[in-house]
Amino acid sequence: MLKKFTEGVGNSFLARAVTWVYQSCIVISGLVIFLAMVAEVVLRYILKMNLFGIDEVILCFAIWFYFCGGINGSKEDSQIRADIISVFFKSKKAAWTMRIVSRTIEIIVTVFLTILAYDLILNNIARMPTTQGLKIPLIVPQFAILFGWTLMAVYNIGHLLTSLASPEWKNDGGEEG
Repeated sequence: MLKKFTEGVGNSFLARAVTWVYQSCIVISGLVIFLAMVAEVVLRYILKMNLFGIDEVILCFAIWFYFCGGINGSKEDSQIRADIISVFFKSKKAAWTMRIVSRTIEIIVTVFLTILAYDLILNNIARMPTTQGLKIPLIVPQFAILFGWTLMAVYNIGHLLTSLASPEWKNDGGEEG
């Protein structure tokens, strides 16, 4: 039942829409960063002109790019891990149990960071600080932090539920070897 639930949620319209949104952010922010860097190099080093505030724009898009990439890594479960647990535990059941513990810790950390990002946004909505040059509200890049940590937490919860729904050690006929 839990397996059907996780598959249904993962294939829902909302899940596909959210995936489209953050993948579009990756493409758009990547293009803007690339074009802005090219423009800055051409203007500064070839035409000997300065493009005021371009670094602020690049930084805003870079933060969106970074956090949307983190979301993508969480969804695909493709982050780099120092997974040495499998070396210490030969039993599939013990390795699965440690994976569940590890996923639970990931969820605790990402939820904690989501709460911090939410507090940051609330604090900065009240104060409304801006960048020095172009006066870009800091909540623009900071919203990427909240968006990123929230979706990373959601995907980590989904991976935990998927792992709980189909323990690997039960898929091999119950053998623990």
